[in-house]
Amino acid sequence: MRRIPVTVRDRISAFLASHDGVITTAQALACGLSRSGIQRRVTSGEWLRVTTGVFMASDHQRNARTRVRVATLSVGPAAVSGAGAAAWWHGLVDTFPSQITVFTGTWGRHPRAPAGVRIAHRTLDPVDIVEVAGLLVTGVALTVLDAAGECGPKVIDDALLLRKVKLEQLSAAHARYRSRRGASETSRRLAVLASGARSEAERVTVDLFRAGGITGWRANTEVCGHLADFVFDEKRVVVEIDGSAHHRDAKTFQRDRTKRNAWIAAGWNALNFTWDDITSRGGEVVAQVGAVVG
Repeated sequence: MRRIPVTVRDRISAFLASHDGVITTAQALACGLSRSGIQRRVTSGEWLRVTTGVFMASDHQRNARTRVRVATLSVGPAAVSGAGAAAWWHGLVDTFPSQITVFTGTWGRHPRAPAGVRIAHRTLDPVDIVEVAGLLVTGVALTVLDAAGECGPKVIDDALLLRKVKLEQLSAAHARYRSRRGASETSRRLAVLASGARSEAERVTVDLFRAGGITGWRANTEVCGHLADFVFDEKRVVVEIDGSAHHRDAKTFQRDRTKRNAWIAAGWNALNFTWDDITSRGGEVVAQVGAVVG
């Protein structure tokens, strides 16, 4: 069978289709297009010059993916998308971030960052740089740590629960960048995860109850044959703090459902809160508990 030769236009079309309609001068040249060919496409309106050396096919719709590509490539060929934008690119979060963070290890002059883009100087270890869909982004472990600072600690729990990353990988990535912004909070969070979060969760909850004036409770008390975190005997209310996602397997999930059903069947009101609830929405937790036991 005679092979049909692949033309430069074929290579360019295929590249644009797989890269959200965005291409750089270097990428176009690698596909076999000449500089004069690039200029002809710009002059004809086939390509739009987004910034120096970065172009977008005029027939391609601008969307979130093109924004991430353009923001990253405009900083330089070795620039890396990170934090919330990388988490979105990896599929770790559903919500597109309000700010696109781009890491560069090159110091000096860079294009002025457009609105919604932050250029951060950080020399990344090669192990923390991966290529996903033709774009350089931080690896999952470092992405999760950086994204937690932008999107909240729930990013860490979700990534562990979905087995996108292991706790050891998070700890190793953290060790490589101990001077990064938010590193002290990350250290505390990882220590809590490693310990199972139970004792720390109870301590935080006790502090919330005391600060909110919630009284009449006992901690670690058995009700209907099952150990409960906090018990309000007079109001027949049980408050449970779910362990971190990292430690919630099928057996633990079933155990929690069994004891909750037993309490409800015996006429107890059971309230469940997560680690994210007590650390990020403590006021709401106190309000809900107070409304039930007040």
